Order: sequence, then structure tokens, then C-alpha cells
Amino acid sequence: MRGPRSSPEDETGEEITEETAKETERETEQQTGQETERETGEVNPPARRDPLAGVFVLRDPDDARHLRAASRAARSVLIIGGGYIGLEVAASLTKAGKVVTVIEAAPRLLSRVASPPVSAFFAARHGDEGVDIVTGSSVTAIRHHDDSFVGATLADGRHVDADMLVVGIGVAPNTGLATQAGLTVQNGIVTDSTMRTSRPDIYAIGDGAFDADNGHGVRIESVHNAREQAERAAAAITGNDAPRRQALWFWSDQYDVKLQSAGVLPVNDPDLCHVQRAGRREGGFSVWSFVGENLVAVEAIGDPAAYVLGKTCLERRRAPHPSQLVDAGFDLKAFVADKSVA
Repeated sequence: MRGPRSSPEDETGEEITEETAKETERETEQQTGQETERETGEVNPPARRDPLAGVFVLRDPDDARHLRAASRAARSVLIIGGGYIGLEVAASLTKAGKVVTVIEAAPRLLSRVASPPVSAFFAARHGDEGVDIVTGSSVTAIRHHDDSFVGATLADGRHVDADMLVVGIGVAPNTGLATQAGLTVQNGIVTDSTMRTSRPDIYAIGDGAFDADNGHGVRIESVHNAREQAERAAAAITGNDAPRRQALWFWSDQYDVKLQSAGVLPVNDPDLCHVQRAGRREGGFSVWSFVGENLVAVEAIGDPAAYVLGKTCLERRRAPHPSQLVDAGFDLKAFVADKSVA
């Protein structure tokens, strides 16, 4: 992977160090007396009193419109965060002719949501498009001149110059109201499988809900998940049968590549292992992730058939053995259809 473009620091520019940023946040909190709450169930960190021009987040349609408009005049963009948001923005801006650098603090891209083979694929794909990918590093200072962003300093002292900064490092669940109501919170508002909280007359759904009955517990930020949770909560409230539980599914479009995934990767589980299987289309493949012999997630790149079959396996709780998946002659479609396979 290539490193960032380095250049001498602008002698006329000012730096906002980590300590300065923390002090600014403390001052802002004292002025407002509260954090900024959003209807999405997420919390944004307090903003600077005088936000720098050229600094963007991407959390709602207005953010996207402002980013798109500002990018027309920019030549270079620095993106902090190598998750799906950061990489999708990187792909869009690169296609628009911008010079893009992505900084990711973890050792690899998509480290919290994707398997190592998928991370490696997207790192190579972005590199082929000319994106500078820097992993295992963090930003320690934001440089600005005349209240406009001009670049950043990394932990190793390197400087990255850019016309725009996009911060895509995620959000924290907004549990303030739930805490005031005396609800149990743990990386979100804790619920059971019907979305009922620790108070039986209160339900929680969406990005801020932590489903404690889903394996080891999970909080998912996705449209599909919020809709399914709403159906489960509605069924419980009205006394109807719970709807069939689907495997969680996601997608990401970057350049001409579509990633489809189902299930959730317990990335910190020491027993997690991955099996890669070639697809029928040229360059397509899927990654099947297991904890022991239990299938937990399937990711498919350019292989929609494997995605559909893998999602079905997750929902039926019946999956091929890893040794079968590495066999190119194994008939996966017949296995899922319950036909006899060799």
C-alpha cells in the first residue's frame, strides 16, 4: 500500500492538536450543556464553535449534498476512516477525478465488518484506482489556514495536504433518553428478540437498539435491520406471531464492484475462520466465515448466486462443511436445494 503524499508544513497555517480539540469540545459542552442528539438514535460529537471550511461528515442527505457541492472545486481529499462510508466516498470522489487519501487506524480496511480476504480485495481495488491507503495510523492534528482545512498530521509526523476532509469514523448510540428512563444500556438500548427493553412497556428499534438475544448481542446500523425490528416490535405489541427472522444483509457499491453480505462477523472471536470460494463469473468469489462448524456470515463480490445461497444457509442454519466449500466440484446449489451431492 502506498503512503500519503508528504510535504513541508505550511508555516502560516495553524494546527488543531488532539489536546486543543478536546479543550474545544469541553468548552462547547459547557456552552450548550448537552450533546447533539439526532433522530437516528445516534450521537455526534460536539462541533467546534467556528467549524473549519472544507470539513465534512456524512450522516444525512444534507451532508451528502453539501459534500457533493464542495467537491466540485476540490482537487484533493483526505478521508479519515476505512469503513464502508469512507471507502464508498473514496470511490465516488476518485471517479470524479479527485486525488484521494484514506487514513484507517486499524491494521486493515473494514476491520470491524469484513473478513481479511474482502479487506485485501478492496485495498487492492482502491490502490489500482490511485487511492493512497494508509492503515495502522491516525490523525493527531488538523491543519488549517484562514479558517479553512489545508491538511493533517499523522501520528508518525507525516503531513498530508488536501483541500477537503471527510470524517467517516462512525457514531455512538444515543442512549441519553433511555438512561433517564432507567433502561438497561450496553452499546445501545438493550432489548430482547421482540425489541422489548428492560421495562416491558417500552420498545426500542433501529440503529440504537442492542439485540441481546441475537447470538452474543448485536447492534446493527442498516435500513433492513430497522425495518425488521419494527415488524417484530409491532407483532409483540399487538399480540401477533413474530415474523420469520431473516439473516441480516448488507451491500456496498464501490467503482464497478458490488459487495453483498449476509450474517454478522464476530471479528473478535478467536475461533473465527474463513473459507474463500471462487465464483462462476470471472473475478467473482465468496468468503464463508465459520465459528467452529457454525456458519456466521457470507460475503460475495461479483458472485450474487453465492450470496443468495449463503443467506439461505444462514436462515436454515444448515451449511456445507468448510472442506466442501474449497472443493470447486462441490455443487452448492444442490446442497441448498437438499438434493443429494457427492
